[in-house]
Amino acid sequence: MRKSIRVMTVALAVTFLLPAAASAQWPVKNTKSYVSQGYHSKHKAYDIASYKGTPVIPMRRGTVAYAGRKSNCGGLQVYVYHGNGLYSAYHHLSTEYVWKGKYITRDKMLGRVGASGCTTGPHLHISVWRGYPWRSGSYRISPWKFIDSGPWFPSRYK
Repeated sequence: MRKSIRVMTVALAVTFLLPAAASAQWPVKNTKSYVSQGYHSKHKAYDIASYKGTPVIPMRRGTVAYAGRKSNCGGLQVYVYHGNGLYSAYHHLSTEYVWKGKYITRDKMLGRVGASGCTTGPHLHISVWRGYPWRSGSYRISPWKFIDSGPWFPSRYK
């Protein structure tokens, strides 16, 4: 009996966790986009350079936790809550198409690549957080394992 419960628990975990990991995707709808700055100790995000106005989509489905401007040099930005304490943040947008509380799927446009805030050119600054971005106790993790696939993933990184 215990063994069957354990097997069922593992099966449920695989059912819920694997699709979540596999459902992540490249957030810029342009296969010619590229990483202009990667994740390191002084830049805990990825900068993805692309043409101004290129559509930005979420790395996975979730609920918009914030949409607007902040005084953190990120310009126009959107935060998406994906569940289990995982958030993604999209900075430097030129326009946004979502609002707080809106449920979004992977094909829904969040906004467009821009150069708002403190930037030298159009790009998307994407960060992934455990915990609400910038709150005490939250921390950033490398977005790469969440954005290394999808229909718009550039072939140069495959």
